[in-house]
Amino acid sequence: MVAERTEYAQTLANPDGTFTLTQSTTPQRVKSDSGGWVEPDATLVKRADGRIEPKAVVADLSFAGGGDGQEMVRLAVGDKAVELGWPGQLPEPVLDGATATYPEVLAGVDLQLTATTEGYREVLVVKTAQAAENPKLENIQLSASGTGLEIVPGAGGGLRALDEDANAVFKGPAAVMWDSAGADTDTASPGVRAMFVTEDAPGSPSGDGDAAQEDAPQTQPGDGDATAVMPVAVTADTVGVKPDLELLRGAERAFGVDVLPHIS
Repeated sequence: MVAERTEYAQTLANPDGTFTLTQSTTPQRVKSDSGGWVEPDATLVKRADGRIEPKAVVADLSFAGGGDGQEMVRLAVGDKAVELGWPGQLPEPVLDGATATYPEVLAGVDLQLTATTEGYREVLVVKTAQAAENPKLENIQLSASGTGLEIVPGAGGGLRALDEDANAVFKGPAAVMWDSAGADTDTASPGVRAMFVTEDAPGSPSGDGDAAQEDAPQTQPGDGDATAVMPVAVTADTVGVKPDLELLRGAERAFGVDVLPHIS
C-alpha cells in the first residue's frame, strides 16, 4: 500500500487478506526530488548556490558554505522553518561524510555541523587550554528566527519551535557538556566542544543509524566522560547556553569537552 507509506511506517497486504503495519522510530526511507522513496543518506554535498546539504533526509536542511554566519543553518518542514546563525563570519567548511568542519571560528576553536536523517548536530571544538580561556565561550549565543514558527523554552531547560496551533514542529532538550576523560587517547579528538542539535519533532532526536555518521567526529558523551547539563536560554531572537566553566577550564578536566543544546 504505497499510498500509505511514510518515512517511518508502511503497510503490507498479506495473502490471507490481512495487513501488516511496520513502524519505526527512525526514518526508513525518504522522499526523493522525483517523488519516489530512497534510503536515508546524511552525506553532505555542496549545492550550486554554495550551501551545503545532505543527500537524502527527512527535513529540508542546509548549512552555510562560508561567509555570513547569520545563515549558518536552515531546517524546514514544508513552509515551516528555523534558522540559526553564528555570531561572525564562517570560513569555507571541510566536508567529511555527514560532517562539515569550519576551522578556527574563534582562535583555537573549530565548528562542526553534522547532519542526521532528521536534523543536525553542532559541535564547537576548543582545541587548547588557551582557547578555553576565551571569554566568548562563557555565553554561547546563536541568532534564531522562525518562519511560521515561534521558538520558546521547552521542558527541562530545552526549547521548542511551535506553529500557529502551538504544535511542536521542532524541539530540543537541555544542553549537555562533556569531556573526553573516558575516551581512548589514541583516537579522542582534543579540545572542548559545544554542540547544538536541531531535528524534526516526529522522529528520534538521537539520529542513530545514519550510515554517513559511522566515522563522524564524537557527537555524544562516551563511557567515563565527565558531563554537565545546562538549560538552553531562549529569547525573542537568540538561543544559547552558558558552559560549565569548571568543566571547561578546571585543572581536572580532560581536553575534549562538548556542550549540547538541541531542537528535535
